[in-house]
Amino acid sequence: MIPDGYDLEDQIRSTRSTQVWRAKKHSGEPVVLKLAAKDSRVESRFKREIDAMLAAAGPNVMPVLDFDDSYSWYSMPVALRTLYETPVPTSFEECLLVLEAVTRALNPIHSRGQVHRDLKPQNILWLEDEVGGRWVVSDFGIVRNPAGLTTEQLTRVGGLTGSEGWAAPEQHDDAHVSTITADVYGAGAILSWMLTGKRPSFGQVKPVDEPQLKAVLRRATNSDPAGRYSNLEDLLKAVTDSAVQRTTGLESLLEAGDWPQVSSYVSQSERLTRVVKLLPKLDQSQVSDWYKADSVGLTWATSESLDDLASDIRSLEFDAIDKFLSWGVIVLRVLVQESKYDAAERVATALFGATAGIDQNKPAKAILKWLSGLSQQAQQAMEAALHSSSSWDFFKQHAVDTWESRGESDLVQRLREE
Repeated sequence: MIPDGYDLEDQIRSTRSTQVWRAKKHSGEPVVLKLAAKDSRVESRFKREIDAMLAAAGPNVMPVLDFDDSYSWYSMPVALRTLYETPVPTSFEECLLVLEAVTRALNPIHSRGQVHRDLKPQNILWLEDEVGGRWVVSDFGIVRNPAGLTTEQLTRVGGLTGSEGWAAPEQHDDAHVSTITADVYGAGAILSWMLTGKRPSFGQVKPVDEPQLKAVLRRATNSDPAGRYSNLEDLLKAVTDSAVQRTTGLESLLEAGDWPQVSSYVSQSERLTRVVKLLPKLDQSQVSDWYKADSVGLTWATSESLDDLASDIRSLEFDAIDKFLSWGVIVLRVLVQESKYDAAERVATALFGATAGIDQNKPAKAILKWLSGLSQQAQQAMEAALHSSSSWDFFKQHAVDTWESRGESDLVQRLREE
């Protein structure tokens, strides 16, 4: 149905559920009309889309000019182009402008627990009006409502909800589980495309050349939602700070206690030598500060550097390797004290695997000593790490070769006996 007061001109796109047209109001004002198909499910989704855009209204959200009470259509201004039409690769400064716009646009819906779920260059448009020229986010058609308020019938389970390549991996199975970290993934994929000119594919985002940004975007597009930045503001800060970090050494970052930046630095495999030498200088109190400031960064930066160490010890001295592996126990101690058993298992898998792979005796003894005093729940996580890292036999041999101590944990006793 063509809304009263409008004349349709050119169709922009058409799907089973919507049509998008260039149109003119009878007053002569050019607009874009989005029409919903005659279907109760589509109209429910359309209502959710309009409500989300109105609630998020701001300079970086596509304005809703008009809509009807039945939520069967709405109108919006005519944009000059989409981000997808921008020549890529593009500049770091242009990437920042886009990320700032996306962050401002989605913060209002993220604060209510909603998720856009369809961030892609085609849905970021350049708009010029009385407010000025800027990037705006559009198409809130598959917004996910807060947990407990979703409508099961509007989103399929077992199929992609979003757009191939730009959607987070979890959106390919059950999009109901998507959190705002899915939008972090989408923003990271867009930035990677802008910087490399390479379109992402499922679960594969092209790495950038610049080491600091490479580490930031690798975290933003982690396949595990828990490994990403927790929100777009944290991603924006990390991208912005990456420009500063190019001239800042790890020593300065550690001295300043700039833990999110430390996370980014440590995640860069090119700097493993500095990481291995300097991180063991951090005591448990400092590791606790790192955890409080950036718990996800601590977990993933530590585990990734341990993975890098296991695959290439380079020209590092074994004494430095020993100290770094033993320092990993401090990280585990902090994570277990915070009852973050999944994170501890991730770090332990990397630590146990590296220790066994490089065949380091001193760290093995430090690890066994720590394993001896764990709670039952922590033991379960560590046993899973021993098996997933294929290091059970290595630590079993070390357990057999050491004296039994009073009050040993069940886990160490099983290592000794099997």
